[in-house]
Amino acid sequence: MKNIFLLFFVFLILEASGQSRPTTDWIDFGSDHINKWLQIAPAKLGPNALPVPLMYYASLDSLSNLEAGIHAHFMNGDRAVNSYLSFYWAVVPKRVVLHIWSNPSETFQTDNSVRDDRQIYYDDTGWITQSGDLWISTYIHLIKERKHWPDITLNYTQKTTTGGATQGRYTDAPANYYYIAFGKSLYPENRFLTEIRLAALGGFYVWQTNKVELAQDEGELFEFGLQIRRKNLSWHNEIGGFFAHDAYKYIHAKGNNDPLVVRSNLLKQGKRLAFKAEYQFGLNDYHYNTFRLSVFYKFAAEIKT
Repeated sequence: MKNIFLLFFVFLILEASGQSRPTTDWIDFGSDHINKWLQIAPAKLGPNALPVPLMYYASLDSLSNLEAGIHAHFMNGDRAVNSYLSFYWAVVPKRVVLHIWSNPSETFQTDNSVRDDRQIYYDDTGWITQSGDLWISTYIHLIKERKHWPDITLNYTQKTTTGGATQGRYTDAPANYYYIAFGKSLYPENRFLTEIRLAALGGFYVWQTNKVELAQDEGELFEFGLQIRRKNLSWHNEIGGFFAHDAYKYIHAKGNNDPLVVRSNLLKQGKRLAFKAEYQFGLNDYHYNTFRLSVFYKFAAEIKT
């Protein structure tokens, strides 16, 4: 009888913890924590864990802005909605920018088939809400566009570890990237289009993992963009990603480190307010269809010298 009560007590503990799937066939990536089962790679985490950087077309604004938005992500077995806040500070207009952004909240539901694939220890218990990461970027405009020269800007970005990894949404570890961007505008003679701008960037993306054998993964970062503008309405189309050195692939034949995404968005500019609608999908190692809506409030906040 004592053994029956003991087994029943153990069963209740397991049920309360929300874990019931066997981990016998899972790959152990190291440590004694339940996060040891997680693969810290873009295709095995939530949509905001290791995002492909935003594209700014090597152009910095003269005004600062506050942005608030809502993002929705969909894939088979995983749905998520997150809030988005951003502070874009034109420290020196069109020359130096400090950009801070975050997902204050992410609400998601991941079924057990996806949890098994990602080796998430806990069972699906329905919708869960948690906070996301905080990112900080610095942009420096190096060379102004001339007749035979493009705009050239330099970027360095790092993230904090405010997002948790237990539910397989974030890395819970530092990450950073840096790149140099080029942009060149063309001004059509016809009156229908105001501007056509071509841009590209190249750099490096680095993030820490939970692997004992190799605690860091990294790879080349690249993006290409086309902006078409008519008066205050702009249409942006971008393709880009990063190719990691695939430490997981070589050691455990896993990979999942090479996200390649396509984005398209419409931006409507006003004197003080701007509005953006965006759609993003993945060509490789990004399994979500993502929809974003944002509103911007613009203001002057440069440092006077």
